[in-house]
Amino acid sequence: MRLGAREGLYPRALGVRFVYLPRTLRLLHGQGGRRIYRGEAQVERGRGLCSRAFARIAGLPRAHAGPIEVEIDANARGETWTRRFGKSAMRSCLVERDGLVFERLGPMRFAFALDLAGELPDAAASGVMSLGAAQVTVSSAVMPAQLADEPAGAADGEAGPGANEPGLSWRLVRVRALGLPLPSGWFAGVRAREFERDGRYHFEVAAQLPIVGLLVRYRGWLDVEG
Repeated sequence: MRLGAREGLYPRALGVRFVYLPRTLRLLHGQGGRRIYRGEAQVERGRGLCSRAFARIAGLPRAHAGPIEVEIDANARGETWTRRFGKSAMRSCLVERDGLVFERLGPMRFAFALDLAGELPDAAASGVMSLGAAQVTVSSAVMPAQLADEPAGAADGEAGPGANEPGLSWRLVRVRALGLPLPSGWFAGVRAREFERDGRYHFEVAAQLPIVGLLVRYRGWLDVEG
């Protein structure tokens, strides 16, 4: 089932910017109902005692290299993601509110802003894209500034591998634990992005805390065409 342009979590959070996403990201985030995607992933975990304790509390995946299965159950209210890395699973619930994506992971609740990143896909540059039965036309007057100028993060000196690949960057803005607000500066090391490489959906996620160090880092790809 395909959600309309205003019905899905990501179309609501991104607004008109949704049409500028690469095709594989629109396929993944523009569908409703229950779907399962498969691919490959590598997971690295921190080795310290505190790191392992924090990761266990948050329900983060164990070290892994091999197949990944991602089950997404999406409806008009939000989405539930279950990621299976071998024998370990990570489940989170996502909702959209005021343009932000809120993700609940164990006792933690994160609020993210979604930013377009990388080079504008050729298909998006035309200003017209099809979203299911509806067609959305976007004039250059409402094109996001970072698409007209430079990739997100370029002004901050970010130039890691694949920095120009088109996709989404998840920017953490608020964190709560058991309903209590936590200093966002503690979580400056939480980074996530989705992007398209060679026509395939890819993801990269990393989380580290001051003093504690690395909690988890994982990356991989999913086949979203099937």
